[in-house]
Amino acid sequence: MASEEPLTGVAIAAAVGVTQPRASQVLTELARQQAVIATPAGYLGQRATLLDLYGRRAGPHLVEPETHWYSTRPLTEQARRLLALARQRKVAVAFSADLAPDLVAPWRHPTLTIAYLDAALPMNEAGHVPAEGRRDASLIVRWTHDRTLLSPAPPWLGEAAGFPLTDPCQQWWDLIDLGGEDRAEAAARLRHAILGRTLPRSR
Repeated sequence: MASEEPLTGVAIAAAVGVTQPRASQVLTELARQQAVIATPAGYLGQRATLLDLYGRRAGPHLVEPETHWYSTRPLTEQARRLLALARQRKVAVAFSADLAPDLVAPWRHPTLTIAYLDAALPMNEAGHVPAEGRRDASLIVRWTHDRTLLSPAPPWLGEAAGFPLTDPCQQWWDLIDLGGEDRAEAAARLRHAILGRTLPRSR
């Protein structure tokens, strides 16, 4: 999705952390659905089709169900405190909607955010208390071993304003998953930026 050049099956397998046979199996199905085109140089993705498939079929692979947390602090301060705790504990973290889209394609004021972690953290040490559910949360924590959720595919920006970001495609998915009319508008704006390659990029 992020690459502008064709990629071989071997390169795709390495990028997403699966075996080459598994990559070939998925690529065959994607080709059948016209989401990728096989060329002599490798596979070329059809961006809009790939993103639509991701929206319909993808879902974050989590170790445990997401947990919901609350703090009265400003959202950016909540995220910074979580980031500081994660770095202290050597836990990888990446932020998604609402915070990340606001940093790369601003549209709405973020009111909560999702953080992907590769290990559990004592959230009380970041100043959070348990929330009853999404409706009451200011922070949603998702524990995952999926490294593609913890860093974006090159050349997408990996950090903004000091916050590590998840892939823009996951940010888009999470905006839709969180729901609401204003998030739907933000998701449409982010989708347009993904497909048009107008998002900030790493150098």
